[in-house]
Amino acid sequence: MNSELYLAALVVQEAQMGLMVLDSNENIVLFNEWLVKAACLPEKDAIGKNLLQLFPELQGTRLQSAVETSLQKGFPSLLSQSLNRTPFPIYAGAEEYKTGIRMEQLIHVIPLKGGGITPQRHCIIQIANVSEAVRREKILIEQAKELRRNLITDGLTGIYSRRYWEEQTLIEFRKARRDCSPVAMMMLDVDLFKHFNDTYGHPEGDLCLQRVARAAANELKRPRDILARYGGEEFVALLPETNLEGAAVVSERIVKAIQNLQIPHLKSNVAPYVTLSIGVACGFPVGGDTQETIISEADQALYAAKHLGRNRVVLRKDEFFFTTGNIKITSGIL
Repeated sequence: MNSELYLAALVVQEAQMGLMVLDSNENIVLFNEWLVKAACLPEKDAIGKNLLQLFPELQGTRLQSAVETSLQKGFPSLLSQSLNRTPFPIYAGAEEYKTGIRMEQLIHVIPLKGGGITPQRHCIIQIANVSEAVRREKILIEQAKELRRNLITDGLTGIYSRRYWEEQTLIEFRKARRDCSPVAMMMLDVDLFKHFNDTYGHPEGDLCLQRVARAAANELKRPRDILARYGGEEFVALLPETNLEGAAVVSERIVKAIQNLQIPHLKSNVAPYVTLSIGVACGFPVGGDTQETIISEADQALYAAKHLGRNRVVLRKDEFFFTTGNIKITSGIL
């Protein structure tokens, strides 16, 4: 063997990737040292064997099709790692071999034609270990998902965050403007929550907020309805395509759901358990109502609910407030 051929053979055997050469009948004529170790297969057991005889699970796969295309038509192929993750039963090490965890693989199939030396067509199957790259990619994807979760959810209660609520509000207002549909908003406040925290302590206060948030969120039945933590013990809800009367029905359900939790609140002068006050407003973005206008009106209605004794829903309509239930306020702003 001359020095050039020896050098080429040395490069093939020392390459830090799998190199396998097939002849036109798909028989293996080269099986480098990297593959010997990764497949736990001696070279003598591979050379001369048909690809499908040695690796029968490749029958009908994208890899077999790529090999046929390379040998018959002379076209190269790159197998997408995301769609062909582990075609060959090869492993990164002894521990992976024992546990059956295959190496993540990136595979090129490259046609060869040797001219006068070997006129028949051959092809190279080149296999790279991308397990570490895949692992890093998974970590980055999980980190991105976690960041997204942190952006859209409130860390304490698990419901939507104020930031996400504001983003979705802009989206829903654009849609409402196109569709000429109403948008309702609700401001919700846990009654006398400072007294609750002072009496039972902050851990119990956090648990209270979590239970209130879950109970309130469960009363929003439509996928586009959003309940978010606005700050402290205050929450905000967005109800697209909902008029004032519809929002009142949802709000009353929420108030009753919080009452039904029966969370003790000995320092409340409203009830012996935790209660909720809600202010509701509705507007038409197509008519010029803005997010700021409607939420401000809902906040004013919430103030009216507190002024009237809490544990109730108050609706804002034009310059007047209306309570749901038996009391009706028909005079000007409180």
